[in-house]
Amino acid sequence: RDVPVCPSLEVCPPGWLYFQRKCYYLSENEANWNSSQSHCSLHNASLLVLENHQELSFMMKITKQDPWIGLYKRNEEFFWVNGKALDNELIEVKGSGNCAYLESQGVSASGCYLTRKWVCS
Repeated sequence: RDVPVCPSLEVCPPGWLYFQRKCYYLSENEANWNSSQSHCSLHNASLLVLENHQELSFMMKITKQDPWIGLYKRNEEFFWVNGKALDNELIEVKGSGNCAYLESQGVSASGCYLTRKWVCS
């Protein structure tokens, strides 16, 4: 018979990290921004959407090699892949590109065609 699953125990897939009720995947491979988003979609996830300062600090500590996140520029404004506009009080994006990545000092943007590691959430 079916064993009831406790809904409060959200467990991440193997190889994913858990923080503040969200699961994160740090890629081993590199790809351009669009391909990175597609890889995340295969896991019912998206490129990382940051929601608060704690999450930003946590991700800045654990990520290496400037991975892509789910933030991109449309009509000179930044939007998350979930459609929400960027809160400039949370993040100030450096760089002049259209696709954002996480670095040790915060968030920067570069050309979307470049290949980088990526983070899904």
